[in-house]
Amino acid sequence: MNARPVLIVTTAGVADWAAESEHRTAWLAHCLGRHLAGDWGDLDIDDRHANDHAVRNRDGRLLSRYDVPAWLAAGGDPALWIITDDLGDPDTATTLLWPSEY
Repeated sequence: MNARPVLIVTTAGVADWAAESEHRTAWLAHCLGRHLAGDWGDLDIDDRHANDHAVRNRDGRLLSRYDVPAWLAAGGDPALWIITDDLGDPDTATTLLWPSEY
């Protein structure tokens, strides 16, 4: 992704989960870095192509999915989603959330 989002937020569920361990916080930062670098994580080929198309056209939404490592998981969602709302909006936001919070 060429532009950085203006706003990066987490849901309360992700924030509460991360607050329990600095390792979790570091993992979230790592995932966010991957998302911002265009590494969409554990997506199928169609979703990867949709993200790449959105980046090329500077329009549309980005979705990344990262499987939570077993040693960090505590019975919650098995994956983290990161969504950048609208690449065409200069005030776009990027949100870290659990799929169950969508």
